[in-house]
Amino acid sequence: MIGVDLVSISRFEKSKKLHKFIDRFGVDGNDALAVAKTWACLEAVIKAEDCVFAPDSIRIKFPVGQRPVVEDPNQVLSCNYVLSLSHENNLVIAVAQRC
Repeated sequence: MIGVDLVSISRFEKSKKLHKFIDRFGVDGNDALAVAKTWACLEAVIKAEDCVFAPDSIRIKFPVGQRPVVEDPNQVLSCNYVLSLSHENNLVIAVAQRC
């Protein structure tokens, strides 16, 4: 199964709750781009997953020079995922594929 999500970075630039989002979802970074990348990856995983779970129960990490990684400390996901992410201008797109 594959999940895809497209996010507008400006949606988060305009948000007054940016820091709450960063804290709740364990965002790697503190700007709108970091939040948009995290949100797009979370939504892509949610769309590819068979079961319902709270988005803050998993974490998306961005190792330098590597693909984003899904961390599942609460073991809510049914399998592992490979993520792909790209951004240009005001848009971020993420794809999550079940392994």
